[in-house]
Formats: sequence, structure tokens, C-alpha cells
Amino acid sequence: MARTRLLTSTLLISGTMFAVPAFAQTETPAPAEEDTVVVTGSRIVRPNLDSNSPVAVVSGEEATQNADVTLDTFLNTLPQVNPAGTTTSNNPGNNGQSNIDLRGLGSNRNLVLIDGRRPMVSATTMAVDLNTIPQGLIERIEVTTGGAGAAYGADAIAGVVNVILKDDFEGVDLRATYANSIPETDAREIQISGTIGGNFADNRGNFALSVEYSDRQGMIKAQRDFAAQATSTTTSFPTGSFTNSASNPISQAAVTALFQGYGTPAKDIPTISLLGFNSDGTLFGRGTFNDPRDVANFRYDLSSPANPNLNYFPDFYSYNFDIVNILVLPLERYSAFTRANYEINPSFEVFVQGAYTNYKSATALAPTPVSTGIVNSGDNAASVLNARSPLVAPGQRITGFVVPVTNPFVSNDLRTLLNTRVGDDPLLTGAGAAEGIRIGYRFLGTGLREQAFENEVIQGLAGLRGEIAPGWRYEAYYSWGKTVIDQEARGNVNVQRVQQLLEAPDGGASLCDGGFNPFGIQPFSQDCVDFVDEVGVTKTTFTQKIAQAYVTGELVELPAGPLSVAFGVEKRDFRYEFDPGSLFGPIAGFNTSTPDLGTNSFLDFFGEALIPLAKNAPWAETLELSLTARHSKSDFNDIQNGIDGESSSDWAYGGTLTWAPIPEVRLRGSYQHSVRAPNFGELFSGGGSFPQIFDPCSVNTQFRQNGGAAAATMCQTAGIGGIAASTINNFVATPGAQAFITATGNPNLKPEKSDAFTLGAVFNFAGFTGSIDYYNIKISDTIFAPDVNEIIASCYGYNDLNSSLSATSPYCQGIARSNNNISGIYLPPSLGGDPATGYFQFVNQGSVKTSGIDFQLGYRLPTEFVGPASAINFNLLVNYLFDFKVTGLGGLKTDYAGTASYFGAGLGTSFPEWKGTLNMGWNFNENLSFHTRVRYIDEMENRAARQYIGETFTGPESVWYFDFAVQGQVENVTLRLGVNNAFDRQPPTYAPNVQSGTDPSTYDVIGRRAYVQARLKF
Repeated sequence: MARTRLLTSTLLISGTMFAVPAFAQTETPAPAEEDTVVVTGSRIVRPNLDSNSPVAVVSGEEATQNADVTLDTFLNTLPQVNPAGTTTSNNPGNNGQSNIDLRGLGSNRNLVLIDGRRPMVSATTMAVDLNTIPQGLIERIEVTTGGAGAAYGADAIAGVVNVILKDDFEGVDLRATYANSIPETDAREIQISGTIGGNFADNRGNFALSVEYSDRQGMIKAQRDFAAQATSTTTSFPTGSFTNSASNPISQAAVTALFQGYGTPAKDIPTISLLGFNSDGTLFGRGTFNDPRDVANFRYDLSSPANPNLNYFPDFYSYNFDIVNILVLPLERYSAFTRANYEINPSFEVFVQGAYTNYKSATALAPTPVSTGIVNSGDNAASVLNARSPLVAPGQRITGFVVPVTNPFVSNDLRTLLNTRVGDDPLLTGAGAAEGIRIGYRFLGTGLREQAFENEVIQGLAGLRGEIAPGWRYEAYYSWGKTVIDQEARGNVNVQRVQQLLEAPDGGASLCDGGFNPFGIQPFSQDCVDFVDEVGVTKTTFTQKIAQAYVTGELVELPAGPLSVAFGVEKRDFRYEFDPGSLFGPIAGFNTSTPDLGTNSFLDFFGEALIPLAKNAPWAETLELSLTARHSKSDFNDIQNGIDGESSSDWAYGGTLTWAPIPEVRLRGSYQHSVRAPNFGELFSGGGSFPQIFDPCSVNTQFRQNGGAAAATMCQTAGIGGIAASTINNFVATPGAQAFITATGNPNLKPEKSDAFTLGAVFNFAGFTGSIDYYNIKISDTIFAPDVNEIIASCYGYNDLNSSLSATSPYCQGIARSNNNISGIYLPPSLGGDPATGYFQFVNQGSVKTSGIDFQLGYRLPTEFVGPASAINFNLLVNYLFDFKVTGLGGLKTDYAGTASYFGAGLGTSFPEWKGTLNMGWNFNENLSFHTRVRYIDEMENRAARQYIGETFTGPESVWYFDFAVQGQVENVTLRLGVNNAFDRQPPTYAPNVQSGTDPSTYDVIGRRAYVQARLKF
């Protein structure tokens, strides 16, 4: 009976191993019945790796055997994990860190542990950077989903990733891995690691040290054809562009005459608002999307720094900013981890551990587009973030640059057009032909906008554990950690100094060598680069202190077995400080910031009970009930702004019930109520963003084509600055347009609440081992920021929030347009916007609910015709997603299951209905084996189609990936050769998309990769 029960229980571990090492190797003896292990989700020790909750477990070997130099790369292949901000996400919000996102609920809603204890955090979201966890010492990784807040506290709404380290390592383990793309060889990854350890004092103590070095080569998008051209557009060009004034326009007749002189066909004559600058002093017409008017008189080579986006050229000109953006983030990491334990006697065992990680990463964006504000020189009341110029009228503000008409670089062709002005722009001083020239510009001269990060993480821990009475044990520890993130932001432009160059009578030649010619792509000397370039240096510091103590043991003997309990207390203190450095003022490039300083603390009391209800009964092999509860009091203090936040007191609790009616089947169900306290970013910071938007007012949309006069009227009257009547019937929005929105921190936020249900079974029958689990997680009172596209869709009647198409709807009031295109969202007070700015403050509002099924099946097929130890092992992991429902502003409910994300919706928000992985390993003998991994991602509809119902968008097709490896062992040396994505499956492209024409977190953007791994162990 015990042997059968072991197999059924152990399935939860072995059956979920991602590469099935327990099956792929020769069989090992089963643990003795008295062996005990703590499994994630509980602090009560269980016999033979039993767990009442769905727990996926992978071994430490699997985490490295496919040449993954960061843990997230491997964990993202598990069906419970939704790839989010990864190494292939350009400019990710986590700045190159390695995070994990369970069920797509966000890396801030799951908890990462090492041996059940919290490691050091590395972000304002309180997320743990997996780069700081040593791969060489990992025994196994347990992933529990469905909530574990009662057992482990805040942040465990979606579940827990518990990294179990080897606690009795003896010997030496050396490993080296080299991987690269083939045949390109432009994606090199190297990892070298060494672990040494041993027992001492008659095996009462153990010491281990693990060190690692990892290096990942960065890639830019130009290195892959599918990513080389941007799938969104920009109106900021390195050629410079003329900004026409409606109240003091140039003459259309003069533009027509000028371009006729260039030999431009009549259909391509540009309007007065579609002019750019050639380097020879002539002008070019930018063309119009989806219109007979094409680009005209464009005198740059297609491979020149003007770099036109060939997805749209010559229909219209847009700068291809993506070609120089990063496709794979570079990484160089050094890490060391040591641990030791010594048993003084059974009641006192001392354990300590220390960790240090230093790594460098970087992101890069195209050169700086300038949209910084400029006010009059005497406007002392305006923000210091604005530049000053006498060319701007008092009390007014413009964006971009303004050039005096006396500038020596103004060409004869441009001056001819400027001299036709007879009006008066109220934003500028002067009138008519004497007014300044407003231009848009992107600074190639200062190079890429680069962020270089250096992360240094240190943590120490010391504790005691032991037996205090027969059947009773205790553990107490204290840990201290610190994370310091130094960031250097390059490629910024001091707009005030650029205005100095433009306004100088000699074009700035007296200020720097050659001055500054903004009309076309012109030489820009290093002396001038030094004059306008600004390098920003910031420092982010996190400090964490944790003290925890608990006891666990058997309280009383019941007829079905002992009643086991655990009681404990935990104190957590966090401190966050952000120093923006001296980069503060009229700077274009990376956003200037303000200082942050705050603390957050928690005091938790928790308890667990495992109650055996029946054992060896006619109707049940076993029946068990486990209960957990945690009371958490949190308090924060915004020191920077002098805000002493209100404390919050909350309960998390849960229970699981398992029933084994027969030895081959065990049924289980659980309920977990969890809470998540707001993090530093939500309390103090916030920030602005430019998500990609869809504009219903384009004449080619279903809204316009089917909406008639009512739709046209909405487009002219809704929002701030509607579409002009003269263009309403031929307006086509620029593809890939983006709109500005800002969400700010809120010190009055309350914790999120979550309710999670699971129901499932594990089985062992006819050689098959498997499990099936249903999960249902709902988060209420979510810490909410609005979705720009939901607001736009709600205004234009794509859902029932404004079905009458009222232009006065609050969803329309905040939509701002510039030159007909949607440029920003400034919410009215009725929707939570600040009356003065239109910015939205984080609030507890709405909900997120997801449910689905995890299925796992394993089978071992002996192949004794090859040899006595030969066998083929199969392991199938499948996830089916029922729903992923988000409730937004106004109670709008949208189900995003089966949809692919797009830029601005947030990384990790692609939700395929089906995901699966099949692992097969054929052991020819004890020293030679062949391994195959097959991964499947279902086709998806575009997320935009769920928001703009009736419109047509493309979505990614289904994808299969095939990985192969062969492994051989000779004495102490193991050699593994492998290839991932063996058939070089390129990522599916769709529009709108996340980045690079696809979702680079979900799909492989590198292509076929070969690797070699050597290991020496003794």
C-alpha cells in the first residue's frame, strides 16, 4: 500500500518535471516512508513529497540543460508562466531584470522564495530579480499557483516560485556552456559556474560555495529581417520637419509652385503641413497614408541616416526608429552564493547564507525626438522643465524648436515660403514673415538613447532551527539585504542649449564648432555634441530586513493520524530611495524625475493545521483537510513628501481537502483568500506612457464606413480638438500612432484581494501517471490604471458605455487631437482624472479573473531490445485557458483569453488558449541519451479586436518549436550537444503588435541556436 501511495503522491513532483529527469535516468529507489520534505504551500513537513495543492516541480538540472543563462528563460516554458519582460523585450519596464509572471497576473502578484524565505527585492514592484539566484546550487524549483498568501504573505496572489537549494552538497561541480545562433553566430551566450562543498565535524555541518559568470551578447533589430522595419510610425524625423501655424500659415500656392519647380507630379504636391527638409536646402513632401499623395522630392538615399520606414515608403515618410533598437539585451553577470549549517545538538542547528550579485545590462532606443516645452524668457512662473526663448509669446508654451528667421541656415526655398506668411501666431512673438519658424527634430548627433544599468545585490541571513520536543521543531532567522541600481542615461539633449545655438546670429558657430543647422541631416561636430549632450546618472536603493520565527509539530493524535500544526510570526521592513541626480531641467531624451524616499513595513502572524479525517477506510485510503490563516498589518511612510500613510490590517486564509478513494486516484480541492499590499511604485511614483492606439475616425474603419453622418459628427465634435470639417471625409490616421497618458501614485491605496479555487486529481494507472487541475483566480479591488484603447472604444460606441454616440460622454472628453490625430488622453474628473492635469491616480477599482485547466501526463516505455537500462520517457504538459476577464472603467468587462497583445497593453498580456510542451527522452544506456522537447503556442486573435468589435486586425498564427539534444557521460565528465528551435521557426508577425512586429516575450526572436555544455563533477 505504501509503495502505491508513494507513486500517486510523487506524481505531483515527477509528473510535472519539465524535462523528466526522474524518468529519463535510471530508476532510483523510492524514499523511505519516514522521509519528510516541506513542499511549497505549507510549512508542515509531508511524507514522500505529498502536496495538497497543484505544484509543478523541475529539477536544478533542467533549469540549465537547455543552455538558459537566466532562470526566467527556462521557467517561461512552463504552462503556468506567462512570458513578460524578458531579455528579448526592447526597453522593458524591468530594465533588464529577470522576473517571472504566473498566470499572466503580473510579476508583482507572485512571490519568489529561496528555501521558503524571501530573497532580496530589486524593483519598486517588490519583484525579485532571478538573476540573483545561483543556478549551480539549485536542487529543484517548485511552482505553486492558485494563491498562497496565507502561507507566505503579500505578493502571493497568483502563487509562489520556491527555489530549493542543495543543503548537503559534497564535492566539486564545474560547468561551462556556450550557445550561439546558427548560421548567423550573432547571439553568443556563455556561462561558467563552479560549486564546491563538503561536510565537516562528523557530518554535523556542511559548507557550500557557488560562483557563476554569465555573458549574453546584445542584438539590434537590424540583425533580423522581421524586426528591421518599425511597424509603428513617428512624426519626429532626423531630417527636421516644418510645423505649420493655422493662424499664420505659409501659402499653399507657393508650396505648389515650389514643388512644380522640382518636377513633382500634381498628385504628389504636399500640403503646407507635410513638409520636411533635404540636406541641399530643398524641401520634400512627406506624403499621406493610404492616399494618392506619395513622398515627393525626397533626396536622401534609402540607406542614409534619414532611414525611411520601408513598410510605408514611398506612400508616406516615417523614420525607421526600430532598426537601431535592441532586440536582445546584453548582460554580464558575476554572482556568488554561500551557505553553511552546523548542528550543535538536535535542538540547535545554526544556518547562515550570503549572496552577492553584480551584473550589467543595457537598453537602447533611437536618437532623441524633441518634444520638450519652450516658454517665454521672462516667464519665471513656468516649470524649470521648460526651456526659455524670446521667440515664444509671454504666457504661451510650444513644443519642439523655434528658429528665428534671421538664422543663417534658412535656405532660399524655405525663405520663399516663409515670406508668404501674413497672419499672426498667438504662440510666438512678432507677426507675418517675421515670426519664428517652428520645427520638429530628432537628434542624430547625440547618438542613441542608451540606459546602462549596473545592479549590485547583497543579502545575508542567519538563523537557528532544531527540535524543541519530540515531534516539534522550530526555525528562526533574520536577513538583511540591499540592492543598488546605478543607471547612466546617455543621448539626452539640453533643449535650452539647442535654442541658444538656433538663436545665435551665426547659427551657433561662436558657441561650438560649426554651429547647428537643423534643416536636413547636416554635419554636427563633436564640439557641438559636447555642448548640448546631457548624461544623466541616477541611483535606486532598496533595503530589506526580515525576521521570522515559527514552530511546527504534532498537536494531538487523531484516529486517522496526528493533527499537525505550525504557528509563526514575521516582520518585514523595506526602504526605497531614488536619487534622480542632477539631470533636471529642459532635457529631451529620458524623462527627468523627482526624488523618492519611503518605507513599507509588515507584521504578520500565521498558522497552519493539517487534519487527517480518515485513513484506510472502506471509502477512503486517505482524507485530509489543511487550513491556513495569516493576519497582516502593513504601514507605509512617504518620507519624501511628508505623508504618513494609514496602516492596513488584513486577513488571508485558505483550506485544501484531499481524498484518495482508491490507491490509484487522489482528488483535491482548495480555496485561498489572499491580499496584496500596494508597492512603492503604486504608492509613490506612477509615470507617463505612450501606448499604441487605434483611431476609429479613419475613413477606412468600419465605424466610419457604417456609421454615416453620426460617426462623422462624433469625429468632429468629440474630445479636445476634433477633426476639421475640411478633412473629415479623407482623414486616415497614421498607422501605429501613439497617445500620451499618465498615471500617478496614490498614498491612499488599499490592498488588492484575491479568491482562488482549484479542483483536480492525480492518478497512476496502467503505467501512466498524470494530473488534471482546474484553477479559478479572481482579483478584486485591483490597483488600477486605465487602458487608453478601452477609453477610445468606449467613446466611439464599440461597447455599451456610449452606445448613443454622445460627444459629451466622459469617455470622449479626455481624448485630445493634434493635426487630426489622437495625441493624448486627459481624463475628466468623472473618470478619476485630476481637474488641473487630466492625469489619473492609481485607485482600487475593477477586477481581473482567470481560469483554466492544467493537464500533465507521463509514461515510461522500456526498450530492452536496445539494452537492459534503455527506455523512452514521455511527459506532456498542457494548459487550456478558459478566460482572462478584465473589468475596467465604467465596469466594462473584456475577456482577453485567446488574444495577442500590442504595444502599450503591457508585457505579458498575450494569452493563448492552448499551450503545451512534450518532453521525450530516450536512454540508450546509463551513459548515452537523446532528448526532444516540442513546444506549442496556439494561434491568437488580436487584443484590439476584443476592444474595437467589428474592426479587422491580424493576429499571430500557431507556432511549434522543436529542440533536440544528445548527452553522453564518461566517468566524471558529461558532454551535452543541443539545438533549440531546430527548424528555425521565425516569430509570427501581426499588427498591431507588442514590438518588432510580434510579441518578443512569447515567441523566439533569435532563431535556431546550437549549444555545447561540458560538466565535470566529482
